[in-house]
Amino acid sequence: MAKQISILLISLALLIFGGIWELKHLERTAYYLMGDVDSVRNAIENDNFDLAESNLKNLENTWENMEFTWNIFVNHERIDRLEDDINDVRSYIEAKDKEEAIKSTKTLNKTISEIIDKQKFTFEHVI
Repeated sequence: MAKQISILLISLALLIFGGIWELKHLERTAYYLMGDVDSVRNAIENDNFDLAESNLKNLENTWENMEFTWNIFVNHERIDRLEDDINDVRSYIEAKDKEEAIKSTKTLNKTISEIIDKQKFTFEHVI
């Protein structure tokens, strides 16, 4: 009986630790991604579309590096929406449409924030 309780407690501890690690990892990587989005938006606001395109490549490289782990933990529909938002930013930068490009960067940041919020362990998410 004591052995079974020990196994149960160890399993529970691993589960809790894994959940905390997952959330911290997603928050940390989202911070980097949102920083890249902000640098793209700043370049667009300054009408520097060449710099915006360069910063967008950095954003895409950052996303490429973190995509594998995010695919493990995050709903794939949300990942698809995130990638669609990145593609929208790219298309508006290529078209040099300042207003739409700025809107799409804000939408991208909102999508990233929503993904992190949905991953948090709250009573609403359990039900």
